[in-house]
Amino acid sequence: MSQSNTRAKPNSRDADAPLVSLENVEVHFEKDQGLFDFFEEPDVVKAVDGISIDIEENDVLALVGESGCGKSTLGKTTIGLQRPTGGTVRYRGQDIWAAKDQTGEIDIPFSEIRSSLQIIHQDPGSSLNPNQRIVDILAQPIKQTHPDIGLSERRERIYSLLERVGMNPAADFADRYPHQLSGGEQQRVALSRALLMNPDLILADEAISALDVSLRVEMMDLMLDLQADFDTSFVFISHDLSNARYFAEHGDGRIGVMYLGEIVEVGPAERLIEDPGHPYTNVLRWATPDLALHATGATEPPMRRIDIPDPVNPPSGCRFHTRCPEAREACRESCPTMDGERGAHRTACFRTQPDHEYWDSAPLDD
Repeated sequence: MSQSNTRAKPNSRDADAPLVSLENVEVHFEKDQGLFDFFEEPDVVKAVDGISIDIEENDVLALVGESGCGKSTLGKTTIGLQRPTGGTVRYRGQDIWAAKDQTGEIDIPFSEIRSSLQIIHQDPGSSLNPNQRIVDILAQPIKQTHPDIGLSERRERIYSLLERVGMNPAADFADRYPHQLSGGEQQRVALSRALLMNPDLILADEAISALDVSLRVEMMDLMLDLQADFDTSFVFISHDLSNARYFAEHGDGRIGVMYLGEIVEVGPAERLIEDPGHPYTNVLRWATPDLALHATGATEPPMRRIDIPDPVNPPSGCRFHTRCPEAREACRESCPTMDGERGAHRTACFRTQPDHEYWDSAPLDD
């Protein structure tokens, strides 16, 4: 694949800054109120609550967790589609929302940031214009990034990329409409459209969950192959730990485990799967039978309760303590923070701290 269309890296305040950096990010939503709740204070859902994480050049971060844990909200906040209610999101050192609001010193304009941070949705059919042919859909990002390119060269680039993603003959697929494609083919078009923006980071938000099982590995392999061609990073969101493991392992990246708006563990895929530091990660392992792990002998889920707490009123202290089989009084009273340095295997659990008062506190009763 020709790299002649690669966009030059923008100037930055800090040349050593991560590609994207989140610092104490919060995203709190007011819950919809009923007709008779008009005079009451609205409930607030803490979808993302105090997350700090960095994404580097050519990085892979796979976010995994139960439905409603906040992983999609975090992903959209990372690429500037969701404004945080607290904390800071920076792209190459530039505060994204300061650039959007035109406040302070701006080294990278918001238009450049938005072009650099792209998304692939779970349902590609809903994101592709049904009234346009594929060639017209894919022409739009080229017109935006390279307005001086003529029709002939534009088509040549589109055909080349369609062939690269396995859509042959390219001329035939280019003249089709989205409804004439399978779900897997639509997702390849969505991926192609994102790549034609020459992005630095792509959010793949449950991008393979709607595909047949037989196509999921093929799609993940394709994304990782194209990562090398286009020099991009991925935030890959999945509710399936086996998919997160595959993508992170083959992309030499990390898995981030989310629970009730917080990242409770993050680290290299193999180490996190084989030797989890957080009890909730162990629950996800137990619930994913196709991880091909050695049998643990457990026939029941390794937690005290099945029900997930209400995100409007999360538990005090460690949010997992109401379900955790290892919980003690200290877990109810105070909230663990991530240990270690950013980029390493980190866990938010008192059990990783041998000198913590957790070890002298009483186990919780059911």
